[in-house]
Amino acid sequence: MSEFPILTAMGIRHGHEIERFTVRNGAAHDELKVYFNQDADSCRPASLKFRFSHHDGGLAINKAVSELSRLLGESPSAEGPKVAIIRNLEQFELVMNAKMAEIRQRLERISA
Repeated sequence: MSEFPILTAMGIRHGHEIERFTVRNGAAHDELKVYFNQDADSCRPASLKFRFSHHDGGLAINKAVSELSRLLGESPSAEGPKVAIIRNLEQFELVMNAKMAEIRQRLERISA
């Protein structure tokens, strides 16, 4: 991963395990979330969040996104606000469905 110094500095050692990433812009900081391919029985986290302050004009997050795009073979593109909202809704739906399934399983174990 020596060709990706920013990702290495962020603690990402196995670039081949990255599935995708998202960027959210906030008032005080920007947030980069990196999602990993994961086996069902893995102890690794499914994702990692990184916060970048605006003090450097977004240079650090831009470098990280550039490296991630290069690693994943994507061309960096400016995603429109509507597309970003749709992606956020889809991700939220996946997370909520997974959480609801987990709670139902716990309830069934208690009832059994």
